[in-house]
Amino acid sequence: MIPIIGFSIFLTWGSAFAQKPVTGKAEPVKAIVDKKFTKLFARDCCGVTGADGDYSVLLPDGRTIWIFGDSFLGTVKPDRSREKRTPWFIRNSMAVQEGDTLRSLYNVIDGWESSLVIPPGAPKGKQFSEDTLWYWPGDGFVENGKLKVFMSEFNQAVQGDWGFRWQSANIATFSLPDVKLESIDHFSYPGVNEIHWGHAVCDGDKKYTYIYGAEDKTKNLYVARAPKGNILAPWEFYTGKEWVKDSKLSKPMLVIQGSEQFSVFKLRNKYVLIVQEGGFMSGDICSYYSDSPYTGWKNRKVLCQVKLPDDVVSTKNLFAYNALAHPQFIENGELLISNCVNSFVVDDVFQDASKYRPVFQRVPVKRIFEK
Repeated sequence: MIPIIGFSIFLTWGSAFAQKPVTGKAEPVKAIVDKKFTKLFARDCCGVTGADGDYSVLLPDGRTIWIFGDSFLGTVKPDRSREKRTPWFIRNSMAVQEGDTLRSLYNVIDGWESSLVIPPGAPKGKQFSEDTLWYWPGDGFVENGKLKVFMSEFNQAVQGDWGFRWQSANIATFSLPDVKLESIDHFSYPGVNEIHWGHAVCDGDKKYTYIYGAEDKTKNLYVARAPKGNILAPWEFYTGKEWVKDSKLSKPMLVIQGSEQFSVFKLRNKYVLIVQEGGFMSGDICSYYSDSPYTGWKNRKVLCQVKLPDDVVSTKNLFAYNALAHPQFIENGELLISNCVNSFVVDDVFQDASKYRPVFQRVPVKRIFEK
């Protein structure tokens, strides 16, 4: 997520801790833009008309929940410009996908459009109230019939588009099938380095739910785990050699130049990691796989590059970031991958709505596992 402009996605080289990636040699294949999904998110009215984040969670009844960060509401005009509403945008929202339809989820408090999940200490129902304290969402999963979504709390520490600071990791619990917020729980797992937990979740193991995070400065990837079915139980943290209860002993599971958001999921009895590496516009979307959800990552492959909309009028000031995988939509042996698009100039996303919408691509699943 970025606050038009924002999430802490600066990409820097990692330190020398833990596992270095094992690299495959093959060149990337040409990805195909999925026009169906890209068009589905190019809405002109009646809910969220542009957002970043773009996590997805398959629900038990077959629907998918999409989880967004900063989200635009209101109408997109025929010339693709946005109206400047009050507030301009909200900090998080969701959408329920059923077939080829999306139903947006957010709050309206005392007549003010507001985020779906708001920190308890944030002012509610006032103009720009969410510019001081807010949640940007991470990944989600289903536990004991409830939807759980990680929420990172941020505040505006200093003035300016990049003046936000991470505060804490939290998890929001929603009832199903109605997707109603029931509770917000707070985690306190300090590290030697600031780790933003919950930016990926893997629920494919029988004993544990694995929670991943990126370190704030280096973007090295870390992993923790909780007992299956009880995310609120005390976590354990991986040191590169063993699991411990002290979060300050956590070490990176993978040292890469990665993005803040990424995906880990189980596929073909392996664990797959999808992450954007490199800079904003030069970023490669890469895959790794392993027999384990926390170590042994190997066979690095460049699947494709981040993508801008095909019909964007001008690419000046634009950047693409935080690629995510959506394995529930594998079709014809192809994995669906999205990346966010934004501009360093806020007026750009008002002049052309396509500059703040996800782009979806498809890549062959077999590419991930090729030697």
